[in-house]
Amino acid sequence: MPYVLGIHLGATATTAAIARRDGSRWSPAAPVPLAAGPVVPTVLCRVQDGSFVAGEAAQRQEITHHEWVVHGFTGRLGDDLPLLVGSEFIPAQRLVAAMIEWVADAVAHRQGHPAEHIAVAHSATWGPHRTHLVHQALAQLGLTDVTMVPEPMAVALDYAAKQRVEEHEPVVVGNIGGSGFDATVLRRRRRGFEVVGSPLNTEHPSGQDLDDEIFAAVRAEFGDRLGALDFADLNQRAALAHLRAECVRAKEALSHQPGVQLRVELPGVRTEFALSRSRYEQLARPHLERVPELILQAVQSATLSPDDLDVVVLAGGTARTPLLKQLVGERLQKPPLVDVAPELAAASGAALAAVQVLSTDADQGSVAETSVLMRIEGSDDSFEDFDEEVAAAPRPPIEVEPMPLEEPDEDRARRIKILKLSVAAVLIIGGLLLTFLWPNASIGGVLSAIQHMRH
Repeated sequence: MPYVLGIHLGATATTAAIARRDGSRWSPAAPVPLAAGPVVPTVLCRVQDGSFVAGEAAQRQEITHHEWVVHGFTGRLGDDLPLLVGSEFIPAQRLVAAMIEWVADAVAHRQGHPAEHIAVAHSATWGPHRTHLVHQALAQLGLTDVTMVPEPMAVALDYAAKQRVEEHEPVVVGNIGGSGFDATVLRRRRRGFEVVGSPLNTEHPSGQDLDDEIFAAVRAEFGDRLGALDFADLNQRAALAHLRAECVRAKEALSHQPGVQLRVELPGVRTEFALSRSRYEQLARPHLERVPELILQAVQSATLSPDDLDVVVLAGGTARTPLLKQLVGERLQKPPLVDVAPELAAASGAALAAVQVLSTDADQGSVAETSVLMRIEGSDDSFEDFDEEVAAAPRPPIEVEPMPLEEPDEDRARRIKILKLSVAAVLIIGGLLLTFLWPNASIGGVLSAIQHMRH
């Protein structure tokens, strides 16, 4: 059955969702497993033939072949310096494209055929230059039917597919991911959503901050054992990686359990460390208290007040944390909405954007790509009722505008420099003629003029 694929390429985790087309009808977007579950680490490992493996398979290689393993590359997109992977320097856009290709191949293998269209939900900090680099890298891999969608927009689309959003209604999306937090105000328009004000992005708080707090609590109990680890020993490096993974598991479990037991397996130690939700909330509170304040900054940038807000949507796995929902609700005077699986919302929204690319009305069936300030074109209820009939139209080609090699100011400076050099050449020739015809004439003035022109 034909389908479209939505990919959420997060800094630390990647997810995917698909929407199926049955004749002229689309099914709702649904998460699709990529490995053991719907979430895989955003990690790549270069193998001998030059290709990449991703997810848990790549993460497992970090213990024994860490020089071939790379992560954090989504945040390096647009940097002049490439990343060292093994013995080769690879630009970040090639790594981003490799991760997208791996997801598309994994889903195609599971579904039996490739997707009709792919939409990728990405960081709100990516502008036209970064998405242009990704499009170029994807084209080199043969992936051209790809639409890029900022993550807050994808989350808003997922919300609008489940709950009707009236025109002009503002929606605030707060996403706390593994490597940072972003807050964006969007407003429903007749043809989709548009960003209002200035999206806010910051590295803290993040899911990793909370992982570090749990690890610090464990280290306070077993600091001597951790300090004695020999990182040249593969088994001891693996023990530390296992303990870090236990901290992540504990954070996730404490969102719905009153307590958790962490397995601690270190040289000479094989025990469990008990952590209650109340203790975890004490550790997490200084980080989570920043979230409502950051959301308010984004709201104020849109010249709105909390009273103007109709809904606040929290996304990202950490959004499940009860304390976070409580803090946001108290500060903004309205309870935030959190999906059953908030870490999958952006992938589902990306799948909905891919559906819109293939929708009936060519004028309303594409996702316009600009900067963070963008609007997704579509009818009022295109994403709200997938039981309505839509006919698939031919896919629009992805057009990539060439990036200018030089800015206008640089062109002007170059022309002025050429003019100066030309004038200097004329003066030199004139000076030589004067010297030849009138040997006693002084050319100091000429040389002074030339020096002045060169500077």
